[in-house]
Amino acid sequence: MALRGQTAPFGPYGGLLLSFWRRERTEETPERLEALGAGSGAADVEYEQFVKAKEIQRAMFQAENKTIVHQCADTDIIEAAQGSVACIDGNQAAAHVAYALSDCAFIYPITPSSPMGEMVDEWAAQGLINCYGQKLSVTEMQSEAGAAGALHGSLKAGALGTTFTASQGLLLMIPNMYKIAGELLPCVMHVAARALAGQALSIFGDHSDVMACRATGWAMLASESVEMAQVNALVSHLVTMERRVPVQHFFDGFRTSHEVNKVKLIDYNTMKSFINWDAIKEHHDLAMNPRHPHVQGTSQGPDIFFQCVEAGNSFYDGLADLFEEKGKLIQQKTGLHFALYGYEGHPEAERVVVVMGSAAVTCGETADYLSKKGEKVGVLKVRLFRPWDCSRFLAALPTTTKRICVLDRTKEPGSQGEPLLLEVAATLHASAHSEVVVIGGRYGLGSKEFTPNMVLSVFENLGAETPKPRFTVGINDDVTHLSLPVGPWLNVLPEGTTECMFYGLGSDGTVGANKSAVKMIALGTELHAQAYFEYDAKKSGGVTISHLRFGPKPIHAPYNVRAADYLAIHKQSYVQQYDMTRYLKQNAVCVINCSWGKDELEKQLPAKMRKDLATKGAKLFIIDATKIAVKAGLGKRINMIMQTVFFKLSAVMPYEEAVEMLKKSIKKMYGKKGDAVVKMNIDGVDASIEGIIPCEIPASWAQVEVEGDTGAAQRKMGPYAKGPRMFPELQDAEQFAKQVQAPCNSLDGSALPVSAFVPGGRVPLGTSQYEKRGIAIKVPQVDMDKCTQCNKCSLICPHAAVRPFLMTSQELQTAPATFKSGSRAAIGGGVLDSLQYRIQVSPWDCTGCELCVRICPADALTLAPAEKVIQEEEENWDFAVKLPDRGEEIDKTTVKGSQFQKPFLEFSGACEGCGETPHVKLMTQLFGERLVIANATGCSSIWGGSNPSFPYTVNSKGEGPAWANSLFEDNAEFGFGMRKAFKQRRDYLALQVEEALNDQAVKMSEQLRSTLQQYLVMRKEQMHDLLLPRGRSIYHQIMEKLTPMLEKEKDTHPKIKALYDLEDMFGRSSFWMVGGDGWAYDIGYGGLDHVIASEEHVNIFVLDTEMYSNTGGQASKATPKGAMAKFAESGKMTQKKDLGQLAMTYKNVYVASICVHVNPQQAVRALIEADAYPGPSLVLAYAPCISQGFPMAESIQHCQMAVDSGYWPLYRYNPELATQGNNPFQLDSRKIKGDLFKFLAKENRFAAVMRRDPKHAEELDKRLQDNVVQKNHLLQVLNKEDLEGQFHKLVEGLSDAKSSGDSITVLFGSETGNAEEQAKNLVQDLAARGLKATASSLDDFEFEELPNQKMLILVVSTCGLGEYPANSKQTWLKLQSPELPMTWLNGVKFCVFGLGDSTYSQFCVAAVGFDTRLGELGAQRILKRGVGDDRDEDRYYTGWEAWQPELWKVLGAPPLPLSSEPPAPCYRVDVSPGALEKPPVKDDDIVPPGATKLELLTNRVLTGDAKYDRDIRHYEFKIEGTSVSYKTGESLAIWPRNPVPKVLEFCQMMGFDAGQHLRVLPMEGARNWCPQELSVRQLFSHVLDVFGKPNRKFFETLCYFAKDEGEKKQLQSIVENSKDGAALYRDLTHDFAHHSDVFKKFASVRPPIEQLLQMIPVLKPRAYSIASSPMMHPDKIQLCVVLVDWTVESTKELRLGEATGYMIEQKPGTQIMCAVRSSAIVLPEEPTRPILMAGMGTGLAPWRAVTQERIMQHRQGLKVGPCMLFFGARYAVEYLYREEFESYVKEGVLSMHTAFSREQARKIYVQHRILEAGERVAQFMLHENGHFYVCGSARQVPEDIYTAMKEVIMVAEQCAEEEAEAILSNLKMEGRYTVEAWS
Repeated sequence: MALRGQTAPFGPYGGLLLSFWRRERTEETPERLEALGAGSGAADVEYEQFVKAKEIQRAMFQAENKTIVHQCADTDIIEAAQGSVACIDGNQAAAHVAYALSDCAFIYPITPSSPMGEMVDEWAAQGLINCYGQKLSVTEMQSEAGAAGALHGSLKAGALGTTFTASQGLLLMIPNMYKIAGELLPCVMHVAARALAGQALSIFGDHSDVMACRATGWAMLASESVEMAQVNALVSHLVTMERRVPVQHFFDGFRTSHEVNKVKLIDYNTMKSFINWDAIKEHHDLAMNPRHPHVQGTSQGPDIFFQCVEAGNSFYDGLADLFEEKGKLIQQKTGLHFALYGYEGHPEAERVVVVMGSAAVTCGETADYLSKKGEKVGVLKVRLFRPWDCSRFLAALPTTTKRICVLDRTKEPGSQGEPLLLEVAATLHASAHSEVVVIGGRYGLGSKEFTPNMVLSVFENLGAETPKPRFTVGINDDVTHLSLPVGPWLNVLPEGTTECMFYGLGSDGTVGANKSAVKMIALGTELHAQAYFEYDAKKSGGVTISHLRFGPKPIHAPYNVRAADYLAIHKQSYVQQYDMTRYLKQNAVCVINCSWGKDELEKQLPAKMRKDLATKGAKLFIIDATKIAVKAGLGKRINMIMQTVFFKLSAVMPYEEAVEMLKKSIKKMYGKKGDAVVKMNIDGVDASIEGIIPCEIPASWAQVEVEGDTGAAQRKMGPYAKGPRMFPELQDAEQFAKQVQAPCNSLDGSALPVSAFVPGGRVPLGTSQYEKRGIAIKVPQVDMDKCTQCNKCSLICPHAAVRPFLMTSQELQTAPATFKSGSRAAIGGGVLDSLQYRIQVSPWDCTGCELCVRICPADALTLAPAEKVIQEEEENWDFAVKLPDRGEEIDKTTVKGSQFQKPFLEFSGACEGCGETPHVKLMTQLFGERLVIANATGCSSIWGGSNPSFPYTVNSKGEGPAWANSLFEDNAEFGFGMRKAFKQRRDYLALQVEEALNDQAVKMSEQLRSTLQQYLVMRKEQMHDLLLPRGRSIYHQIMEKLTPMLEKEKDTHPKIKALYDLEDMFGRSSFWMVGGDGWAYDIGYGGLDHVIASEEHVNIFVLDTEMYSNTGGQASKATPKGAMAKFAESGKMTQKKDLGQLAMTYKNVYVASICVHVNPQQAVRALIEADAYPGPSLVLAYAPCISQGFPMAESIQHCQMAVDSGYWPLYRYNPELATQGNNPFQLDSRKIKGDLFKFLAKENRFAAVMRRDPKHAEELDKRLQDNVVQKNHLLQVLNKEDLEGQFHKLVEGLSDAKSSGDSITVLFGSETGNAEEQAKNLVQDLAARGLKATASSLDDFEFEELPNQKMLILVVSTCGLGEYPANSKQTWLKLQSPELPMTWLNGVKFCVFGLGDSTYSQFCVAAVGFDTRLGELGAQRILKRGVGDDRDEDRYYTGWEAWQPELWKVLGAPPLPLSSEPPAPCYRVDVSPGALEKPPVKDDDIVPPGATKLELLTNRVLTGDAKYDRDIRHYEFKIEGTSVSYKTGESLAIWPRNPVPKVLEFCQMMGFDAGQHLRVLPMEGARNWCPQELSVRQLFSHVLDVFGKPNRKFFETLCYFAKDEGEKKQLQSIVENSKDGAALYRDLTHDFAHHSDVFKKFASVRPPIEQLLQMIPVLKPRAYSIASSPMMHPDKIQLCVVLVDWTVESTKELRLGEATGYMIEQKPGTQIMCAVRSSAIVLPEEPTRPILMAGMGTGLAPWRAVTQERIMQHRQGLKVGPCMLFFGARYAVEYLYREEFESYVKEGVLSMHTAFSREQARKIYVQHRILEAGERVAQFMLHENGHFYVCGSARQVPEDIYTAMKEVIMVAEQCAEEEAEAILSNLKMEGRYTVEAWS
């Protein structure tokens, strides 16, 4: 392993080099990205395609007033002249007509109708003129309900209005639909019919939504094809215009709305000729107008309401005739006509199917096919559903009809039949056709395929002797057995039709290329064309399947290709993942894009695929399109290459013509990008043909054996329960993965039976872990030698594919070799000291987004080919995820600690680089085991809850987020209802607990009773959830304690059994309503506003992408001014809604604005504070999205620019602070320090507006900047302490509101929040002393203002291996400027306090740097630099509390004003009424955090003579069977315990009953750990360091409790550091007075236990160098420890050191609390290197271990280098382990050099022995790369040894002292001179 510090970007001492972190976070150099493997731009592909599509759309529109049609998001525009033909989809067909014949459109996005709204908005933005000579007025509303209301208003005011919607959106319009119909207002609503959300959400098509509207009074006209959608849309507009009955025109969502077909367009002039201008005038005359006013919408009584309803009947009479009339009018001019009730089939049909929608096409084609075979069957196609016309229906029905089957694409549970069936049955009954048998069936729900063989099954059932009266078709219903059996595939396509299938990867361009191919063929030849595209639920990286058909005759086939003539597989991994050849036709062409050669196909292709290719006589071709694309400079964009291959091999049209058309389209598409781009694409086309490799299919493939004879779906399905059932047990994740997920992911989900699913839609968590998509081209690898263990890579990973893992050394022994070699000792203190650490990547789950690579501060991650990483890391990941979860042992309230928590969100289907998932993942890491999520429909519900892969998961206990989705608009109310229900149930539980406790008949254990009482007290006092020190929920802890107790005692009494049944309600769940800005700012704002106005403890998490990202990027009220989005194509004109400030006006809402990409610590704090706040909270997260228009790999830099420019301020507003008299608002991003325009220019949504209309864009951007500046000024004012005064200054225009010049400026540089906390505490302390002070991060402070400050106090931490905190880097860089004069800070006084960890080589380097540089620039240092060491007894507080009194002295700060009120306790302590016999917990079960219980094996004295004045002992601890392991050179930390007799004496003195039980609950501000339950005696013997040295803060707090005035004055003098107080403090410290001594001296001071818990620190461990080697003693740890003792001068009392005094009293068999700690001693990897050791006294211990290691290596036959040991002591009797060392000398490994200073007249020390052996020492160190180690007292030893070594070098090298010192410095830098000293 390379020594830390020898690998870039680290400096010689391990700190990050200045050149490394000098780079701007907002800019990435190509050189750095190239070195990291991120320079290829692979992650930018999706973004580039997004930008390209936008540019193409802009280029398509023409400024002239031509009637133009957008080619279905394709690459061209055609002029819709009379008779023109186009390839469009159903949405475009309807929008084309709606734009022409409407004045106003009110829209709101919802799939699959959104494209209609987008198109009309786009056309309006481009100035398209409709039939009325105007642009259509298009307005996006906040919801569909809002759109319907606005539509209603526009109709009332005389406009002809329209809207586009589907599904739940349509249902929201129903109230207004009743009004519009009742008021007889002309209107057309175009609906892409879609399933309604019931047991689950489905975005796919059926008739559930439109059928819910059949009673509204609207006419309902259905279209079944793209061409019919255009005609019926026109009919609808003409009818409503003339008759004033509103019309709902609908067609099947996706199946028709998104199917591309070749149609004849109706031009606008032709449409204009159909308009009834008199009807329009009448509409205008009837409109609301004060010139001729009227009243409408009145309230009516029962006397007239009925009559008024019936008054409108005449408008519906003959309405069908008007539809017919308008249809014929259109037919006369266009030749296009579709009967309202059309019949196809045998003229004498006996069996007839009645159907509506696209299925009518399939039924019609099948009926024609069967009729030609002599079957008397037919299809009656219903288009006009309302008004239902019985006469036309009967007229269309053959008179020979005997049986009718009515097919409905909806389900109405509990009804006699579905809507269409009921209409048909009623019609036949009313017309006395009782002889006709009528049956009904359901089909195609949620776009389920409906194919010709299913139609045949329907006809067969209809012809059966006893047909099923009610049935389903297309599924396998093995529960209620309603489904019809379906036979083999039936081909009813016209002869000559070519069918093609293309399997692509989401965002790889396959779909776009196929749309282009369809257009080229349809418009460039006489062929007809049809295209339909399948997508899975992944946001990107999912499977896409393109279904294309071409033929000489019109193609009517609204179903997927199932017999492909041409099959293209664009991703090679698909051949193993899916059954690629199941739909391959005989003699078809199959093309695979792969990197394999022909000779590899036998090995790579699955057996079934090989057999299918052979038996079907297929022609097989392969091509490495990716290689060709890279060579041509196209990156991974293979779409143009594969399109060329298609034209070459499919023979759909002559290849030469196709290529010529293709190259023309390239020039048109890429012309604006320059000739180079055009040439690259054309070169790719030309190279494509050469790359095609034909492959002969061996005859032997036909004989290949394939497992099983059934299809893939049946092979993978597990057994299912049969028959009816009521809510069976949920499958576990693994079972679900096998039975449901695997078939679905293999594209076999359609074959799953009904029994595979649980009624109601309940599914298990954690199934995404089984998916393993493997979609990344490049995946990160980690260099653990560079890793700083900051965990930022894990934090930012959107898919939880990069994680830190912790393991013991024993666990590491079973790890794969590369996992083991890549693990390093964990750093960070506490429990981490005893663990190993590794960052592990899951290569199958990574999406290759690059974010982890870019955020790494040490460039420890680099991208490598996925295939390579999978091979190397798959086994490592599988091992890592099986390791025990150690999150509970680590503080989750820090960024680093949060990432050791299990992510309960993993491997979602979100886009690569998604900005939403890192925020939600962090939320699950903080609260996952108790999290309840109400998720609004949107991106987060799709990546979070798409069947069958569910990324929310559970922990080893089965706990995890409970997740549910209701609707888009009601999420706040939905979550609010959940919270109310839980609260009610918990109130009921509290009643049951109280009843059980009060019932004397209920016998329970005392432990159970006390725990229930604790719970009840908390509930009765309405205590909100208290967070334990590591971020744990106290209620959750209580629940974990109660569950086993209730389990054990549940059978003792029914009331305890009742509590057991409710045990899952004891914990407090954390309720979060999660959703995007579309929900929170728009459609759901009303509910959200109502919820935050409540007092309920609910949390709202808004993932703000600033647009409707899920539906395609439409504008929301979160979209900023000037940004282009769908529905705001010219740039949004209005300012973004400030949801945070709106919420703050309520004063009772916690509000935070966060961005985890920029300030993760602030995000962690905000989420924890929001969860703990006892009321509503709102957290706004800035979530970058691909639709914002920048590469997602640049998200981190982009977010940094957003924050720096003031565009997205970070802040927190906590109303609880106001109750404490503090400012509730805290601005966490103080200063605007970035260029807003630079930020805007990097986003295409702003840049696109600039390109289109620079003047307009400049005006919008300027207004946006003004808004940003104003908002930030307001936030700056809110952040001031003097709010009222600052507000007046703001009103007067003094927005900056600077403090007075005499104010002390406290600046901090903080990474994890510790330095920031100390700085802000300091400001409060200064204020308490009457001094003005302000706090700011260094980078937020105006740099130019530094010379104007009178007093600067800097509090700066050092993070990682010498890195400056992120919020101080810019200031530090500016301070380095050589242009700053040395007098720049003259007149400024300053001092610096540094925070760090002394185990790092660059300890407090940032504080040193600032301290030095400020002095160099002329500032006056008033106080020596203070240092807070995380390794000190009380962490950095130790150094702080020693430094702070000196600060008060130099500042001349007045003393704290006396206060009669002590500080609020940070602990709640409940005390039992009296002493109890047994403590609530065993002594050995009180284990400090990070400790492990080890059995003491040996405790013996080494120095022999009992009279000898030093007690040196040998201890042995058993580690066999524990999780503890160690390395040579490490130390063992021992937690002491206070002697029980002294503790009892202390309790008596303080007035405490040692036997009483305590229940301790830590609250905010609690610093010390403490068990929840223990006795008073245990508190003082096992937890608090009552016999430890007090600090000044202790005396400060004591003042509040002194009842004696004299004692109070004495204590106050110590605090004030007066002359008398200083003398008293000096006397106390001279006597080594401990806390108990102080209480003895000040007898009137008796603080309560809740105060002592904060005043007295906890017992800290003492670390001792381990004196054994694990090679020699693998099962035990040995120590050599000297007893510390001293005599108190004033009392002559002998006292012992806490730890050593504790240890000598322990007997073998005792359990001791221990932890292995790393040290500075790192042995050389090569055992041949010389080792030189110097040790004094018990400093011999580590060198015994090192010597044992070398001895064992020697005994194993390894060649080892020489060992020299210099040992010093006072007397020879202190020669510890003498016989052992002498034996090692005899083995020839060791040479001993002893120095016993007092054994002779002249004192001889170790340094003398070193000088004596100087020649050998110099040889080993300077010429043989030896390592020198020193261990001993820190007082003088290290310096004396250093001086001796310097002399040795000076003699050996004949050099001056300065040169010798340089050589020693180099040895230290190389890690070859190490000092391990103790004080």
